[in-house]
Amino acid sequence: MRASLEGLTFHVRDLEKSREFYARIPGAVLEAHRPGEFALFRIGSSHLGLLQSKASGLHLEVNTPNVDDYYDRLVKAGIEPVGAPRDRPWGERTFNVKDPDGNLIEFQ
Repeated sequence: MRASLEGLTFHVRDLEKSREFYARIPGAVLEAHRPGEFALFRIGSSHLGLLQSKASGLHLEVNTPNVDDYYDRLVKAGIEPVGAPRDRPWGERTFNVKDPDGNLIEFQ
């Protein structure tokens, strides 16, 4: 089963300050912005998300053609997801796992 790295999301303390910084990068295009919550940039063929958070960190976004099948394959491989796949308000079906250091990997 195919999977591809879709993007990376940084957890930032000041979303608007970070959004202004990344908007100055040549080629970065702001595709979505929920003030005080989230911003999404496209850089080339990938995404960079900025998520307002009290704690710093990051999470990877991995795209796969069938989220439910990929979930089953991870479980069979001994990886315990944070929760079952679910439909999100923005139209994606996702689930998450955490790596040994607590970094979030979101499969969509």
